[in-house]
Amino acid sequence: MDDLDKLRNEIDNIDCQMVKLFERRMETVLKIGEYKKRNHMPILDKDREEMIIKKNIAHLKNRYFHKSAVAFFGSIMEISRNLQEESIEEKLGVKLYGLIGEKLIHSFSPDIHENILKKLKIKGHYHLFEVKRENLKTALYGLKALGISGVNVTIPYKVDIIKYLDELSEEAKRIGAVNTICFKEGQIIGYNTDYYGFGKMLHRNDIKIKNKKAVVLGTGGASKAVVQYLLDYGIGQIAIVSRDAHKGKEKYKEFLVVDYEAVKALKGYDMIINCTPCGMYPHIDCSPVKKEELLNFNTAVDLIYNPQETLFLKNAKTEGLKAVNGLYMLVGQALKAQELWNDLKIDYSICDEVYKKLLTI
Repeated sequence: MDDLDKLRNEIDNIDCQMVKLFERRMETVLKIGEYKKRNHMPILDKDREEMIIKKNIAHLKNRYFHKSAVAFFGSIMEISRNLQEESIEEKLGVKLYGLIGEKLIHSFSPDIHENILKKLKIKGHYHLFEVKRENLKTALYGLKALGISGVNVTIPYKVDIIKYLDELSEEAKRIGAVNTICFKEGQIIGYNTDYYGFGKMLHRNDIKIKNKKAVVLGTGGASKAVVQYLLDYGIGQIAIVSRDAHKGKEKYKEFLVVDYEAVKALKGYDMIINCTPCGMYPHIDCSPVKKEELLNFNTAVDLIYNPQETLFLKNAKTEGLKAVNGLYMLVGQALKAQELWNDLKIDYSICDEVYKKLLTI
């Protein structure tokens, strides 16, 4: 019994030393969390964690403890990450976000943002705000007055809303359309995260654009973001298709602009990208171009995500084209919006996780 008491006393002394070291470590962890937040760095750094565990295990003199030591330092890493996330969450508080548009009943955005917020452990809610055109200015200023952290903007206001904003990001200036708004320090600032989401979608589906030729259907806000991305990343040639080629030419003076009757004459292009709402639920029997006109391309992209396979994409698949919908773009642009609203750098592995979950809905 005396021996057990002696051993337990030794454990108590060791624990006492460990508590002091634990407190010292956690205080340092919080300082690192603050640094990561200020510098828009993700909380998780897998490579560094693996390196630290490996380095510490190398100090072991008794190899019998190897497995237990790996588990011990793995737990320490997890506790440290959780502490940093809880600290940031506590400082952020509960935030409100939303989507401004004309008809939003079929929007996937609430599901996407609620999933992202949950994964980031941010307390917040995302709401839909259907707004009539004549009330757009009043609604925007009302959201600012209510203390909303940020909103997305969708059809048909991505261009019209710009005149009510105080400031535009560089990409939004070049594109001439806004789909994300931040309310910060009394200012209303517009961004275009469609631009980033489109890029994520191309990358995930291995669609190369450098020196390729693209036909873009539509001249609205989504089209502007797509065209700017294609130009920034080296597209070789772009043709624009508009219901009114004359008006389309006023927007896109540097490109070939034709109406839909002329699509069949567009030869030698690699991809066709639908940036119009044609085919969107509930008008699922519509396609912006005829099935036989798709034979001129090898890739078809539809920014529509509801339904996931539009008639446009169904016809494209039938004709042997690579066919990609806009769901991943929607998730990608939402993740970029959350980065802007919360001043965070987010690990984009979350994009795949949220996307896969949406596929099951």
